[in-house]
Amino acid sequence: MLFKLFRKNHTTANIELSDNNQVSALKLAATKAADEFNLDAQAVQSSLFASAAQEPVILENRVAYMFVTTDQKTRNHTMTLTFKEPVLWGNNRIPVDYLIVGILPDNYSQEDNDKLAENITNKITENADKLDDIKFNDGELNKLNQSFTD
Repeated sequence: MLFKLFRKNHTTANIELSDNNQVSALKLAATKAADEFNLDAQAVQSSLFASAAQEPVILENRVAYMFVTTDQKTRNHTMTLTFKEPVLWGNNRIPVDYLIVGILPDNYSQEDNDKLAENITNKITENADKLDDIKFNDGELNKLNQSFTD
């Protein structure tokens, strides 16, 4: 499909956080999601922090997945960030170097969210042995991110 060639890259690789912690990572992700998807920054941050307060979904012991909901989108989107230095995540302080944020419409169902989470889980598992190579490669990272919602 031709239009995929022109889809925006919702990825940022090799992020260096001045404060390498979960709160800084979440604030940065909220700001980037708001900017990239033209959403209200405060609403995105509130939704993201609410998602993070629940038990985090950690994939392959290095990828954190969480989501935000918005009334400004009608279909699912994802944004993927990678960190130069892993961020210690959650109560178990798992070193996370990938953060995937799902952007879901307000009227999403639990089934929609589960389906997106399952697709992300499958794609991360399929690429587990390549995550080190993909992490800093903008083109490959973009392909991986796009595969979550294809």
